[in-house]
Amino acid sequence: MRKRPLFIGAVVTGVALAGVSYLAASTGASGVRSPVSLAAATAGSGKAADLNGDGYDDLAIGAPDGAVQGRAKAGYVTVTFGAKSDHAVGIASRKHQRLTPSSAGIPGAPQSDARFGSALALGDMDGDGYAELVVGASGANAGGVKGAGSVTIVFGSPGGLSARAITFHSPSLTTHQGFGGGLALGDFNGDGLQDLAVPDGDRVDIVLGAKDLRSTPSPRITRSGPPGGGAGTQGISTGDVNGDGFDDLITVAHFDDPADQGTLGVLPGSKAGLKGSSLGRDISLPFAGYTAVAGDINGDGKDDVVIGTGFGDGPDDHLLRTFPGTADGLDAARAVAFKGGAYNSDRVHLADINGDGHADLLVGDTQAPDSDGFRDAGALVVATGGPEWLDSAERTVSLDTKGVTGVAENGDRFGSALAVGDYDGDGTTDVAVGVPGKWRDSGAVSMLHGSRDGLTGSGSIIFGPDEFGYGAVKTSFGASLAG
Repeated sequence: MRKRPLFIGAVVTGVALAGVSYLAASTGASGVRSPVSLAAATAGSGKAADLNGDGYDDLAIGAPDGAVQGRAKAGYVTVTFGAKSDHAVGIASRKHQRLTPSSAGIPGAPQSDARFGSALALGDMDGDGYAELVVGASGANAGGVKGAGSVTIVFGSPGGLSARAITFHSPSLTTHQGFGGGLALGDFNGDGLQDLAVPDGDRVDIVLGAKDLRSTPSPRITRSGPPGGGAGTQGISTGDVNGDGFDDLITVAHFDDPADQGTLGVLPGSKAGLKGSSLGRDISLPFAGYTAVAGDINGDGKDDVVIGTGFGDGPDDHLLRTFPGTADGLDAARAVAFKGGAYNSDRVHLADINGDGHADLLVGDTQAPDSDGFRDAGALVVATGGPEWLDSAERTVSLDTKGVTGVAENGDRFGSALAVGDYDGDGTTDVAVGVPGKWRDSGAVSMLHGSRDGLTGSGSIIFGPDEFGYGAVKTSFGASLAG
């Protein structure tokens, strides 16, 4: 592989399916993977990802393998704030904050292998107009239990991250459970405050947003059993599937271990919070290794669900499928198979990139080769949504795309994490792409500007931890994102 220059901080001026099951059942495939953060929250007041209330979305970047106070893989999080910009996506290194378990107001202390920042979410949980930063530490020791995991909620303020935070763990501590490895925010009870959902083994733990949340040392946790579960919860997402104004909890769960079958289900929100029974009929999956994300693709006011996977026994397993949202739940009989490529990826996201009122699909294809043919450089695949679902003429963007700052190289894993937001306040959606393998695993984030024509390389930037003066040795900077 030929050597390339570095660009740290550089700136450039439908298949019908019978019943409620789909695909042929596969055998001997567990498909179990660590849960990932899937939801883009809609805040109850202010902007969803605006920590300091200045009207610009902010970006949180996880570096879960970063050392803190000499403790390997203790992990840290960088918040870089949105701002008006005439030359690039409005993210500036001069306006940032670093958060570690040793930061003022954060309960606890740095721990080796805690992986603070392994999952992230942003949303206003207390209704004061400032988003909170939710940080998972999936490897943290909690309550004397090794690797049980923990979650920290850091409250926003006019100055950004405040010195007020609360940390909690699972009600049922289990060794190496990895609590905090997945996070999702949504307003389940319609009170205008974001509620937090955390996968926890065979359950999902719920912390309701509350105006006095920051004064609660240990938040009240309620537990929900995902449809088709009993052995484990693969991943979670949120969205309003039936269009009733309450966010619903979307889950992929399995009832046996090792898993040889999965279930896609929806627990509906209501004025009283999440209901215990499914919205509509559950959908059988051939294995549990799917992620599910929600967004209104066809513009009917109801969120649709797209599933993707990084595991499969055959090419059909990797086909992206859309399940339309209806008043009665997900419509399996009218599921739509994506007619574009089949991608071996569970990094999927739905967001309206071109501002036409239809959610577009983003797929982080971390195994995509670079221009020399070396694998795992990574790419971002974008399929435009519309009244007739996802356009098969998808566009691929990578660090080798003309106009995009940077150079794609073997092992970059571009697309490992995705976040969207209007970081420069111009009314269009920008996309942050995690590149945790860049520069020998120090990691980086690529910022791509949105436009009415979709993503553009014009004004894009790429930056790593040294842009902020942080150590850059195998931190996996960009392994998780929230915006």
